[in-house]
Amino acid sequence: MFANVSNILQTPLFNILFFVAVSWSIAIFLERFHIPIIIGELLAGILIGPAILGIIHPSPEIDLLASLGMFFLMFYAGLETDPRHLRNTLKPSVRIGFFGVCLPLILGTGVSLYFNASLIQAVLIGIAISGTSMVTKLRILNDLKLEKTQISYNMMGASIVDNVILFTILTIILKTFQKGMFTFQDAVGTGLEVAVFFAATLGIGYLVFPRLSKFFTTRRGKGFTFALLMGFLFAFIAEALHLPFILGAYFAGLFVREEIMSHSLFQKMRDRFLAISYGFLGPIFIMSIALKVNLGVLSTQTSFVLALFGAAFFGKLAGVYLGGIFSKIPSRESMFMGLAMNGRGEIELVIALIGLQLGIITQNELSIIVMVAFATTFIAPFMLNKLKNSKIKKVPAAA
Repeated sequence: MFANVSNILQTPLFNILFFVAVSWSIAIFLERFHIPIIIGELLAGILIGPAILGIIHPSPEIDLLASLGMFFLMFYAGLETDPRHLRNTLKPSVRIGFFGVCLPLILGTGVSLYFNASLIQAVLIGIAISGTSMVTKLRILNDLKLEKTQISYNMMGASIVDNVILFTILTIILKTFQKGMFTFQDAVGTGLEVAVFFAATLGIGYLVFPRLSKFFTTRRGKGFTFALLMGFLFAFIAEALHLPFILGAYFAGLFVREEIMSHSLFQKMRDRFLAISYGFLGPIFIMSIALKVNLGVLSTQTSFVLALFGAAFFGKLAGVYLGGIFSKIPSRESMFMGLAMNGRGEIELVIALIGLQLGIITQNELSIIVMVAFATTFIAPFMLNKLKNSKIKKVPAAA
C-alpha cells in the first residue's frame, strides 16, 4: 500500500496537481496582506522542492509546462502594456526607463565581475536584476489607488522602454554566447534586427490586426484561439530571426487591444489569459525555478548576495529617481516610482532561466538572482506604504 502511495506521489500528474493546489492556496492567503503572489510562489517552490522537503523534483513535464508559462507570462505582459502610454509620456518614459535599466545593469555587472564571474555571466546577471515586473507594479498601483494617474502612465511607459532595452541586450548576449565571441558589428546588427522586428510588429499591430478584427471578435473562444495563434506565430518568427521567443510573445500581446474588439470581449480575452498565466502555467514556471534554488549560497556566498541586492535595489531606485528628476518630476514622485519599479518578477526569472538552460550561468548564480528578486519585491510594497502615508501627491493623468 505504502509503495503504491509513494509511486503515485512521484507521477507527473500529482506533481502538477500539487503545484496548482499550493499556488492557489498561496494566492488566497497573500491576497489578504497585499503581498505580491510571486513571493509566496518562490517560497513554496523552495519549501516543497529539493532545497528543503524534497516532495517535488524537476522533471521534463514540469520543464515543458514552465516553458509554456514563460510564453503566457510574456504574452500577458504585452497585453497589459498599452503602447499609447509610451506615446503620451514619451520623454519621461524614455529617461526613466533608460536610467532605470542602465544603473542597476552597470552596478550588477560590476559586482558580478568583482566576485569572479566571467564577462558574459556578469552582463547576464546584470540584465536579470535590472528589470521590473509589470504585473507586480500594476498590482501595487491598484492597491494604492494610483492606476489612473500621471505617475502610473510614466511608470508603464518606462516599463516598455525598460523591456525593449533588456530584450535587445539579452539578444546580443545570447548571440555572443552562441558565436563564442563579441564584435561591435554583431552588436549593432542585433540591435537593428530587434528594431526591425519591433517595427514589423508595430506595422502588423496597427495595420494588419484591425483588418483581422472579425477573427478576434468571434464567440465560442475562437477570438482567444486566434490571439493565441498570433502569439505563437510571433514567437516562431522571433526564433527564426535568432531572437528570444519571449520577445515575439511579448510583442504579440502588445497589439491585442480594445481598438480591434469591443471592451467586453477584450476583458473576457484578458481574463482568460490572466487565468492561464497567473492561475496555472505562471505559478508552475515560478515554482519550477524555485526547485532549482540552492539555499547553500546564503552561507557560502553571503557577500555576493548582499552586494547584488544593493546593486539591484539602490541601482533601480537611483536610476528611476534620476530619470524622474531629469524629466522635472517632483522628488517625492520620483522616489515613489523608484521604489515601485523595484518590484521584480516574471521577466527577470525568465532571463535567469534562459541563462541557466544555455549554460551561461550556474545553478548557484540562478539561486542568487532568485533571492535578490525575492528580497527587492518583498521590501518594495512595505516602503511604498510608508511613502504613501506621507501623503504623496496623486497627479491626475493628462487628458
